[in-house]
Amino acid sequence: MPKNKETRIEDFAFDFLRSHYTTHMGARKILTGQAERTKQGHLVDGLFSFENPDKSLFIASLSTRNSADIATLLNSYKSDGLGKLRFGTAAFLLVSSLWVGIQAINLSVFYALPLALVIAFAGLVLHSFLLKIRLQKKIEVLLDDLKNAPADEQWLGISVSSLTFRRNELAQHLLHVCQRRRIGVITVGKRAKVVLLQEPQTQNCRRGDFLSHYESEVRIRKALLGDSYLRVA
Repeated sequence: MPKNKETRIEDFAFDFLRSHYTTHMGARKILTGQAERTKQGHLVDGLFSFENPDKSLFIASLSTRNSADIATLLNSYKSDGLGKLRFGTAAFLLVSSLWVGIQAINLSVFYALPLALVIAFAGLVLHSFLLKIRLQKKIEVLLDDLKNAPADEQWLGISVSSLTFRRNELAQHLLHVCQRRRIGVITVGKRAKVVLLQEPQTQNCRRGDFLSHYESEVRIRKALLGDSYLRVA
């Protein structure tokens, strides 16, 4: 029996974003590029370029390369939380501190047990805290890839069900970090429906426009501006 084809965000994000900018910004001619390279040598998964009504150029970037790693982290947290290893740590601390209390410092069980319980609980809390920080840091490192994709708006695409974001602390952390970094988030699940989870915030280019950061700058300018660009050049 043939396996179902994997639903990948790369197969749906380009059509979705073209439609998004056509509908919301009235873009008439959108140039779409895949695997575009910046002048710094960084590879950008998707690049959308079009002309604004004021004749300025608008650039949007799409990042999908870390989709699988992000989805794995979110799904794992959704199903297993922080895992059971931390309870093993608490059990080890309970037994070892109880043994030390009774054998080494001659405490009675009456005094040693409460102390051991406090130590075990403290160990559980600390282990949980460190695990959460570690997972959040992994998410943030995976999002760092978007720093190399300069654009008026940046998008993160993930091949994961939008249901994964419900009651998922790690997924909410991802959205919070993306919001702080002005990144939009779209997902696609097994039903092949793209879900817009978060809109990006438009950024301002300090000099000129963001297209000047890309190796394909001249080609895209010629395609979008035509004769007007050739006269200026």
